[in-house]
Amino acid sequence: MFVSARVFSLSHPAPRENGIKAAQEALAAGRAVVFPTDTSYAVAVRAMDEKAVNLLWQIKGQTPKTPLTIFIANIGLINKFSSGVTEESKIQYLNFWPGSLTLILKGLNNLLWNKAIVPNVVSVRMPLHPVAHEIMGDQEILATTSPNKAGQVMGKNIAEIKAQFGNDVSVYLDAGELNPSAPSSILDLTSQLPVLVREGGVSLDEISKVIKNVVKEVEELPRDEEQQPSN
Repeated sequence: MFVSARVFSLSHPAPRENGIKAAQEALAAGRAVVFPTDTSYAVAVRAMDEKAVNLLWQIKGQTPKTPLTIFIANIGLINKFSSGVTEESKIQYLNFWPGSLTLILKGLNNLLWNKAIVPNVVSVRMPLHPVAHEIMGDQEILATTSPNKAGQVMGKNIAEIKAQFGNDVSVYLDAGELNPSAPSSILDLTSQLPVLVREGGVSLDEISKVIKNVVKEVEELPRDEEQQPSN
């Protein structure tokens, strides 16, 4: 069934409240929504809904099994999709959450869309943005990706994002153009030692004060080849 996209401004109470409700209803119906986070806008569906995740890959223009990031607003949900997370570990994570640190953890097989990804790992973050938390509440687990089609530039505002996704996304929550922000740092906790894959909004020094023996990933370059800048 065709569903025309709806855009809600977050700058006034009434449309903001209506937009949060519309986003929650769209997610429950297996559709995609766009909302702001502390680093950028995100495109999201329900993580436990395999059909919805397949839709997310389709509208993104990616092949199935492309890694996605899971969003939660409640640390208690982390054991629903990842293994080996102790209560002590959760306390450590809450030193950085909500915030711009993405963790790579060992996954469970209850994420049907993640089963064929080898190794079975999940990326998870608790974003620092009130709208994201209102949408998720205490129980929602979202699969998310960046606000752009594969191979295109990431949209900074709703007009740019909607120009790419159109009615493939059911609800857009408009917070205006987001201020430039560093991407989240990525910490891989699936190896013997914690590996900082990307240093972004949380520095290596900040992480090392809480999580011991963190090493920084170093890309080995072919001999005689100069290193190229990356985003």
